[in-house]
Amino acid sequence: MTATNYAVAPGEYLEEWIAEEGLSQQRVADLLGCSRKQVNEIINGHAPVTSETAMRLERVVGIPAASWLRYEAAYRADVARIADEENLAAHIDEIDPNAIAYLRRLGATRATRRDPGRLVSDFLAFHRCGTWPAYTHLHESATTGDYALAALKDAGATIDITVLTTWLRAGELSETFERGRGYVYDPDRLREVLPELRDRAARPDGDMLQDIARGLAGVGVVFMVVEPPAKFPLLGMTRWIDKRVPVIQQTGRWGKDGFVIWTLFHEIGHVLNDPRGEMHLEYKTEKKRNSAAERNANTFAMEVLFGESGMQPFEGLTTNSAIAAAARRVGVSPGVAVHQMHRRRLLDYRFGNQLCKDLAGTFSP
Repeated sequence: MTATNYAVAPGEYLEEWIAEEGLSQQRVADLLGCSRKQVNEIINGHAPVTSETAMRLERVVGIPAASWLRYEAAYRADVARIADEENLAAHIDEIDPNAIAYLRRLGATRATRRDPGRLVSDFLAFHRCGTWPAYTHLHESATTGDYALAALKDAGATIDITVLTTWLRAGELSETFERGRGYVYDPDRLREVLPELRDRAARPDGDMLQDIARGLAGVGVVFMVVEPPAKFPLLGMTRWIDKRVPVIQQTGRWGKDGFVIWTLFHEIGHVLNDPRGEMHLEYKTEKKRNSAAERNANTFAMEVLFGESGMQPFEGLTTNSAIAAAARRVGVSPGVAVHQMHRRRLLDYRFGNQLCKDLAGTFSP
């Protein structure tokens, strides 16, 4: 049932009955054995319909006492809800429009800015927060929790917090995340399977992401794809479930395999080398990655994917055939080689793009 922006007092039903019967309020008061003032206050919603009054109304009006009590409970609930939404409406401008559009796309709200109180209420319900201060406290104090917003400050990010937390919460509501609550993370086994993951990533196809997800699940790491809000600046992130189980969450707007593979191994670097409980964000632009943790994760990804020689085998190469041949010798996909060549200005962005494979739509949780 859709919530209304008005509350119907049970006294309105009584008022209709009085009009239909052609009675005065005083006559009804005499029948009920109460004062005219009490009848008037019930009609205007100023006095509640108590259990005793409901039984009297049943005998006089014919409507069961249980119905009168339901009317009263619904009225008081609507009054409280309307007052609550009027207070919440003051926070509407604190929610980014992209977060609102994303909530609507997820089916978490049907409200628009024309109904600001309901919209803010649905936003809080999506985040399992009872009040706006509870939401802000949860995410502002999250440097020791699931949402380590210090990572945003370290990166000098401008991403709106309501957009970020809504995307993160969407991940929490997935079946993949829920299964992960039962995982037992084994860092030693993760290190052992790195060569297998690297080998699978060297052969990007429609099954690659699913295969990698299964491999990571086997060592207690959650890997999932969550479609992001519009204009979302992140490629992926790392966080933890109760500081026990690492979660690698990447955006659904994959683009090419180079972005996917590099981001994956970058995030694995965070999982293995950074303290449990911290959150790390991988941005689309190099300018956002300036912390020591980000540099270390990049170094980890480079060493795992490209080995000690790094990008040296690709220096001076410009043709697709030469780049593909070098990638085969190194043991990486041509797409991830092109990705790093572009980022390191070893190859003009106009070249090598034909070697990159589109992985969009190849992962389902």
